[in-house]
Order: sequence, then structure tokens, then C-alpha cells
Amino acid sequence: MVPDSPSRPLTRRAAIALAASVPLSGCLGAINSLIGNQVPSSVPADLDHESLGVVDTGGEIDIVTDADLTLVYFFATWCGPCGPQQEELHDVRDEYDTETLAMRAISPEDDEQDVFEYWEAEEAEYPACIDPDSDVHAEFGISAYPSLVLVDSDGEVRWHTSGTTDAEDIIERVDEELDG
Repeated sequence: MVPDSPSRPLTRRAAIALAASVPLSGCLGAINSLIGNQVPSSVPADLDHESLGVVDTGGEIDIVTDADLTLVYFFATWCGPCGPQQEELHDVRDEYDTETLAMRAISPEDDEQDVFEYWEAEEAEYPACIDPDSDVHAEFGISAYPSLVLVDSDGEVRWHTSGTTDAEDIIERVDEELDG
């Protein structure tokens, strides 16, 4: 009789680990953690995109705004860490007026109604848009969710991060840029 091979439980564990990681793929899954975002030092200051019409009247919204700084939030409705990130962003929104810090959100999804309903359910107070062709994502070099990019009114990238970030950390970075 041959004893059980130690590789058999390892194979099962590997299969379970792989299955558990599938819901996170596209968030901060294994591939994205190796490659990461490739955020450039600047983006076009005149970048705009069609709004979902939540929080605003619809039409085109400026991604880079005339505010002192703009925080651009890249999210997806299927991204587990994006829900907790949105909770942190509520606190950030409460900290600044819109002339000091504008906020924009962008999802790569193509189901406008799904993203619209998600955004309303999150009770977000800033405009969102979908980017199914990933044009805006490409301009910002985004490949992981959630991601945040802080830009000034000239399109200069001041800070960026991926993964869930505490409101206090975001506020600290915004304040450093405003004071700097």
C-alpha cells in the first residue's frame, strides 16, 4: 500500500487558493500586484468623459478640474475592496469644498445601469462615469482596483495609490499638496 502523497493535499489547497482569488482578479489580484499601475507624471488637463448623470446633470464631465486638486477614483462594482474604499472617500469628501478638492469616479464596466445603481446605493456625492473602452484608464495607467490618483488643475500627478487607503492618509496627502 502506498501512503497518500503529500502533493495531493497541496494540489487541493492550490485549487482552493486559486478559486478564492478569482473574485479578486482585476482588483489587486496576483497579476496586477506584479505589474501594478503605471501612472504617468501628468495627464491631459482637458480630459473629459461622458457622465453617468448621478450627482450631476449628465453630459460631459471634466476628469481634471479647475479645483486646486482633483482626486480620481478608479473602481468597479464587482471589486470587493472598492466598497470599503468608498466609505473612506465619504470622509474625504466631507473634509473639503469642491473648489479645493474635486472628486471623480471611473469604472471600466460597460453596464451603465448597473454602475448607476451602485453609485446611487453608495450615496456618493461626486460625479461618476464608465470607461468600457479604457480610454481614461489608459491615460492614467490604471490596471488595479481600487486606485486613487491626485492631480492638480494642470494635470500633474501629485500622488497615486492602489488598494484601500484610509481617509486620514488621503487627507494627509491632500493637505501636503495644498500646503506645498
